[in-house]
Amino acid sequence: MKYDWIFFDADETLFHFDAFKGMQLMFERKGVDFTRDDFAEYQKVNKPLWVDYQDGKITAGDIKHLRFVDWAERLKTTTQELNSAFLQAMADTCSMIPGAKELLEAFMEM
Repeated sequence: MKYDWIFFDADETLFHFDAFKGMQLMFERKGVDFTRDDFAEYQKVNKPLWVDYQDGKITAGDIKHLRFVDWAERLKTTTQELNSAFLQAMADTCSMIPGAKELLEAFMEM
């Protein structure tokens, strides 16, 4: 059977993302030493937001904003700028899951 489209969720399906390393890189680029304690505090905000999103209480856009409110105030920037910097840092630190490249190549040959 031939398919025109095959969709994959990239996060932990094709790529491994380490949120702490991504946050560290993002803040390093801003001259901030981001520690494990900082990450734990961030997660106290971030994790409940994902639950609220799954429960339909907030949107994905809300997460992008709300998770960075405190840090935006501290760094005198916007949540949008921090979210963009975070996504870039995550892209710069992610790695492919073993076998993902071969799987995609096999699909391309079909």
